Amino acid sequence: MLQCRHAQEFSFGPRALKDALISTDPALQELYAKAFSSTEKLFLSEAYNPRRSLFCSLFIRTAFDWLLSHPDAPEDFETFYYTLLKKNQRFCRKHIYLQPIGKLADGSEGGWEAGAYCVESFFLGLRVKCLPSVSISSIHCCYRHNQDSDRMQLHTDGILTFLKNNKPMDALCVLGLTLADLYPCETWSFTFGKSLPGQVGICSFARFSSDFPQSSLADLVAVFIHWLTLLPSSIPVHEYTLTSFSHGKVMCHEICHLIGLGNCRWLQCIMQGALSLDEILLRPLEPCPICLRKLQYVVGFKLIERYRKLVRILFLLLSDQIGHGVGGGEEVGEWKRAGVRILAVTPIYFMSIEPNFQNLKRIY
Repeated sequence: MLQCRHAQEFSFGPRALKDALISTDPALQELYAKAFSSTEKLFLSEAYNPRRSLFCSLFIRTAFDWLLSHPDAPEDFETFYYTLLKKNQRFCRKHIYLQPIGKLADGSEGGWEAGAYCVESFFLGLRVKCLPSVSISSIHCCYRHNQDSDRMQLHTDGILTFLKNNKPMDALCVLGLTLADLYPCETWSFTFGKSLPGQVGICSFARFSSDFPQSSLADLVAVFIHWLTLLPSSIPVHEYTLTSFSHGKVMCHEICHLIGLGNCRWLQCIMQGALSLDEILLRPLEPCPICLRKLQYVVGFKLIERYRKLVRILFLLLSDQIGHGVGGGEEVGEWKRAGVRILAVTPIYFMSIEPNFQNLKRIY
């Protein structure tokens, strides 16, 4: 792959970021003022703080990055809001359904199930339900042999039709999960996922598996370098934990599309598009403040409550290493202390502004 000489920053100025978040529309400014507390507004204002340390600018790392391949106008909150009004999209249903397709084997099943807990915390206020697995043969979708990977691939459209025809009545949306590799059309080599906004979507974990040469534990570890530096060198990081994070990110990204969020070009964000595994791994688990406001408008959660739930789930995922290759005794205590240090450098440190954060730390 052709590499850029240096990673280049891709950023907007403070005024553009502030307008994207709060809007220049008086009605939407009033909506912003009513929706968030002063503490939450302080947190969100990091989006347009020139000296921000909590949310980072985007970087272009290769000549084939998604940012260069899709020079679309970024979607601000105002555009998102009025697009929903035109579509008359309603969010009265409160259930997200996950539909496993085929067997999620080789340890991936635990990974996606742990990812499902991330989903319920990410979309706090919505209920996540897991449907019984269905076989690939029962879907009757088209398939092909990919010469590049020398593996079979499933066509996304047949799967989406199946999911749409079998969507539960109380479902806000349904997301299919599979270890099979996917393709959306003959001209594409593969895709990580595809969705019908407001209805159903499908995402594949195939490219995270060892079946593909570009997938490895080293790739997964690379994206957590800024966290791993906080861990004692004696503590190994198990693949299960990193896979759980990656699966959770993919699922949350696709579900955000299903409830109306587009790809993000403002700041580093879970809603960035991706054309490669590297780009997916480098995406953060969290939305930027602009996408977070969109998500809050749709789901209706309180930011502080959402972050409290995320802290619990992420801490449990980190602690779960104890059952997946990490020893006991003093090592367990090291992992718990390391878990608190890791979470302290993520956007979740926002809760340290709240006095009740001390109570949370005592729980751990």
